[in-house]
Amino acid sequence: VGRGSSSKKVVTTTSTLNLVDLAGSESVRLTGAKGVRQKEGGRINQSLLTLSRVLEKLGNKEYSSGGGHINYRDSKLTRILKPSLSGNARMGAICCISPAVQY
Repeated sequence: VGRGSSSKKVVTTTSTLNLVDLAGSESVRLTGAKGVRQKEGGRINQSLLTLSRVLEKLGNKEYSSGGGHINYRDSKLTRILKPSLSGNARMGAICCISPAVQY
C-alpha cells in the first residue's frame, strides 16, 4: 500500500433463500394414491425422513463439532439444501401441521 492511499477492507456478504414445499406426509392407505402419485408421495416421505435425520444430527453436539458424519447424499433435497444447513448458516422453518387423528 503506497503513501496516501486508504486501506479500506471490503466485506462481502452472500445469502441464499430456499423455499421448499414438501406437501406433507402422504399416507397411501388414506389417500388411495396409485402409480405415479404413489411413487411421488413415497419420495416426498423419504425426503422428509432424510431431512429430519440431517437436522437431528446437526442439532447433536457430537456431530456438529466434527465428530460424526452427516450424510446429505441420501436425498436430492438434502443435497440441494446442504449449503444452507451446514457451516455458518442460519435456518428457519415454517411448518403447517394438521392435528388430524388419522395420521
